[in-house]
Amino acid sequence: MLEVGMKFEMIKTVTENDTANKIASGAINVFATPVMIAWMEEASSNLAQKELESGLSTVGTEVNIKHLKATLVGTEMKITAELKEIDRKKLIFEVKVYEKKENILVGEGSHTRFIIDSEKFYEKIKNYQK
Repeated sequence: MLEVGMKFEMIKTVTENDTANKIASGAINVFATPVMIAWMEEASSNLAQKELESGLSTVGTEVNIKHLKATLVGTEMKITAELKEIDRKKLIFEVKVYEKKENILVGEGSHTRFIIDSEKFYEKIKNYQK
């Protein structure tokens, strides 16, 4: 059961594939903002998914993120998500990314997800695209 205050943490290491240069969001080999956002979404999704009934999932609908510090390839990162608000099917998370070794804040913000019935969601999309 989802409850406000629940937290999730994961650890990842920045690779060449996670750089701005590699994913075309910039021209240098530092941790890319879109990858940071994807990791924040992953942490939020993982937090929610472990508490949802079979057949339910979540989809991301909004991100409000600040990328505060450049980070080099090889840096181990800590990604955290905390469930701050539940409004029926709407879930709002506080998300943060740190350089793990020195606990330096790299990015922070909020991320919104909605609980969906996976089967009904796919059917709606299929019907919409006909």
